[in-house]
Amino acid sequence: MTIVLKVFTTLLNLIFAVFKLLPVKDKITFISRQANEKTEDIQMLGDELAEKYPEIGLVFLTRKLDGGIARKIGYCFHMLTQMYHIATSKVVILDSYCICISVLKQRESLTVIQMWHALGSLKRFGLSIVGEGGGRDAGVADAMAMHKNYTWVLTSGEACLPNFAEAFGYGEESMKVMSLPRVDKLTDEAQKADALKRIYERYPEFREKKVVVYAPTFRKSKDISGETDELAKQFDPEKYIFVLKKHPLMEANCSTAMIDSEFTTLEMMYAADYVICDYSAVVYEAAIMRKPLFFYTFDYEDYGVERDFYIDYKKEMPGFISPDPAELAEAVCEDRYDLGKVEEFSRRYVANQENCTAQLAEFAAGQIKIN
Repeated sequence: MTIVLKVFTTLLNLIFAVFKLLPVKDKITFISRQANEKTEDIQMLGDELAEKYPEIGLVFLTRKLDGGIARKIGYCFHMLTQMYHIATSKVVILDSYCICISVLKQRESLTVIQMWHALGSLKRFGLSIVGEGGGRDAGVADAMAMHKNYTWVLTSGEACLPNFAEAFGYGEESMKVMSLPRVDKLTDEAQKADALKRIYERYPEFREKKVVVYAPTFRKSKDISGETDELAKQFDPEKYIFVLKKHPLMEANCSTAMIDSEFTTLEMMYAADYVICDYSAVVYEAAIMRKPLFFYTFDYEDYGVERDFYIDYKKEMPGFISPDPAELAEAVCEDRYDLGKVEEFSRRYVANQENCTAQLAEFAAGQIKIN
């Protein structure tokens, strides 16, 4: 397998060498495998750059690497487009691993900014788990030059910096403490008002009852529909609305929970009176929004061992933790939370919570001048 990958990367580099003969432009190219459209962070940053720096060209290449053989072949042709724009850009911004950035020999003058798609550092990822159960095979990671060729890696706070450095394999001198654009949306009262207006129009009953939003992490090999229903049925439907916000890859067959698919998790959290998490990085977004937090850890012994955490989970999570649905629901109903701890947690792991988009746009545009 690794021999095939090395032949493949050699061929790509031969093609890329031709593209690098083309003139370089004052251009920033965004590349993402997170979705087939612009992610929220890319959209916000792109809009800011277009408004403040109209002289800089912007290219957006967003396409998931998924599906069957036909879609994967299609992605190979998409990689040719990536290679052209990488070769002719001064700056490339990523929010995930990019084959064409890591395996190809880049111009020394190219600036590559990795603004990873998750805030904070909770579950170990990237190079931290290569060769482990939840990580890539070590041979494949080496052949695909996993996370190579970055100039800067963004991290949301000093507390996360060593964890991101380990996950991407860089020294701390390559790390930049800078929050993702979405933080601006989380703290924007106009955005909140707009989201609540749309949510209340769709679900007018939300005005009459307490809303509990459960946002679990994705588990590759476990259906948690039963555990979700066990938690949901602990809440009196006359007083509470229990909303399940699924991970995009999560399958759920819940009979008790309300499953919303019309609003994003972040939008739904605006309407939440309480947020229940487990091991998802959504805890950072909820903390920034100053939401009462609770943690449903019915599989902590298995999940915690399999993925492990960068931080002391049971010590640092800013809310009531329990594997027992009845006990957890009781804590919610009795308002057993401390928003002071929630704010302290958010400030520790997401240092900057103001003007994040403008600051990142200024930083990216500044790299054009350097080059």
